[in-house]
Order: sequence, then structure tokens, then C-alpha cells
Amino acid sequence: MAVPDVIKGDSERLRAYAKRADFLMLVLAVAFLVVWSLRVAFWGVVPGAIRGVLITAQAAIWLAFVVDIVIRVVLSEERWRFIRQHPIDVIAVVIPAARPLKILAVFTSGTMLASRKGAVKSTQAILISVVLLMWIGAVAILEAERGSPDAQITHFGDAIWWSLVTMTTVGYGDYAPVTPEGRVVATVIMLVGVALIGVITATVAAWFVSLTQGEDEEREEVTRNQLLDRIAQLEGKLDAIAAHAGMPATPTAPERAESPASGLPHQTPQAPPSDGETRPSSE
Repeated sequence: MAVPDVIKGDSERLRAYAKRADFLMLVLAVAFLVVWSLRVAFWGVVPGAIRGVLITAQAAIWLAFVVDIVIRVVLSEERWRFIRQHPIDVIAVVIPAARPLKILAVFTSGTMLASRKGAVKSTQAILISVVLLMWIGAVAILEAERGSPDAQITHFGDAIWWSLVTMTTVGYGDYAPVTPEGRVVATVIMLVGVALIGVITATVAAWFVSLTQGEDEEREEVTRNQLLDRIAQLEGKLDAIAAHAGMPATPTAPERAESPASGLPHQTPQAPPSDGETRPSSE
């Protein structure tokens, strides 16, 4: 479910609230991302009155996020445990520079929920999270750096490029944050980006392994069938030789399975004679 996830042991009231509020939080996250992106990417183009409306809408949506997390903590039976298991939500409320993580968490939880329900595949959910991280990182770094006179990242295109090379840990160094807020954003993007890129790398590697494994299984099946055909041919030749020599035919595979492993005639074991009985002579 959407952020924050309900954990085992939570109260029924929290579960009921989460069931009603999760979709609303996802819609608000989409709205927040759109408003935030418009305000930052088109800061010099959007008129002042519209910028004021965007700022007000952004603050109202963020207030809804804060109220949501407070309600969940209050309804939880184990409040400290709930806080420990949802550190992103708490950090995003306390530290303004970490607010983009809240949006990423909402989208990631929503896409994972859709993946569990079959709406999207797990790989698609991961790719959506990567694209969101790149976009959120670009908007966040542009907002943090634009006001500095020494800023190197002053356009949205440069911010997108910086976010891409940072989350993949390539780091060409052509653009770098100079403000403390920008460096916090860069640190978060690097840590989260490494995790997501690692998941993608593992997924691609597993896909290649599955292809190779499928080819190996096909080759093993072909080899097995060839061996069975060869055994059948050898049995036919042995039967022909036995028939020419007047010997019994070679038993088939089912017959061999039913016969003793030694190939000797099966004899039922007999009890040893008692003291009063005479043992048969060996002659």
C-alpha cells in the first residue's frame, strides 16, 4: 500500500485509515510533484501571481502529508516501532531538504502495490522509481542551487543531466552543487540511486542467467533423448544376437526394473531346517 505501509501488529483503526487514505496520498503526491516542478523549472517564466498560487498549493499539500503521518503515528499501537520502520516520512517532515524523499516513497509504494496486484510488473515498477528519482533529484538540486551566485546548475536541462550522472555514480564533475542544501540532495541521490541501480543490475543479470539456464536444460533434454534412442538400438541388436544363438531376449527397461539387480533368477528364501530334520546332502 502507499506510504506509509501498515505493519503487522497495527491496530484495526490504523488499517482502516490507511485503506481510505493511501490512494489520496498518492494523488496528492502527483499533484505536489507537478506543482513543485512547474514552480522550480519555470521560475523565471511564470508570473508572480501564479508563483504565489503554486507556493500556496505546495504548502497545503505538504501540510496534508504532515497531518497524515501524525494520524498514523497516533493510531498505531506501537508508535515508536512505527516511527522506526518509517524513517523517510519522519526525516522528510523534520528536514526540508529531504522532502523529495517523501514523494519518492509515496510513488514507490504505489508502484509496488500495483505490481503486487498485477497492474505493472516488478521491473516496470523499478524503472518508474528510477525515473522518478532522477526527476525529483533534478528539481531538488535546481531549487537548492539557483539562488547561489556561484551556482553551476542554473537550468533544468543541466539539473536533469547532473541527476542522471549522480544517481548512477558516474559523476563527470562538469556540474557540482556548491550550497549545503545542494550537497544534502546530492548525498541522498547517490545513496538511493546506488540501491535502485543495483536492483536493476541484479534484475538484468538474473534475466541473462535464466536465458542460459533454459538453453542448458534444452541441451540436457536432447542429450537424454539421444541416450535413450541409443540404448534402444543396442537392445535391438542384443535381441537379434540372442535370437540367432537361441538365447532369451534382452529384457526391456520395465522388465529390468522389476527383476533383481543381480540378474540371477529370483528365489524365495527358505527357513533353515530344525534340529530334528536332516539337512540335504551337498552331493
